[in-house]
Amino acid sequence: MAPKIALVTGASRGLGKDMALNLAKKGLDVILTYNTNKIEAEKVVSEIVQMKRKAVALQVDMANIKSLDSFIGQIASALKSNWNADKFDFLINNAGTGATIPISQVTEEAFDNLLNIHYKGVYFLTHKAIPIINDHGGVIFISSGTTVFVFLVILFILQ
Repeated sequence: MAPKIALVTGASRGLGKDMALNLAKKGLDVILTYNTNKIEAEKVVSEIVQMKRKAVALQVDMANIKSLDSFIGQIASALKSNWNADKFDFLINNAGTGATIPISQVTEEAFDNLLNIHYKGVYFLTHKAIPIINDHGGVIFISSGTTVFVFLVILFILQ
């Protein structure tokens, strides 16, 4: 039986890393992504391989929506070369970034970057990945408790 494969975005550290490692412990293979922290992503891959699971790390900048078509091509290549497969089973949208910028100092560029990473990039990655997700696969969207804190802080400041 072919192994289940999960794609975990933002898995070089934090929640994404923990998810990738726990999926491997449960017998899944993992494609994990990172933006800038290649060394940490490769460490996660090594930990997964030590568990006798397959793993590969791919770089993606979720803020760069135009790069997502190319990224889907990288996923397809990784599936073919590592698993001799055309599809994977689970997409876990976890990648994110924090920005503790006072509202009076937020630039349009910073705002667009946050929207692209946390909303538009997630939406279009999911949209573009659907054709290469196996039937009966799944998509999971992860959010941080930090979003609640930031929202509450904004409400408090605006009152």
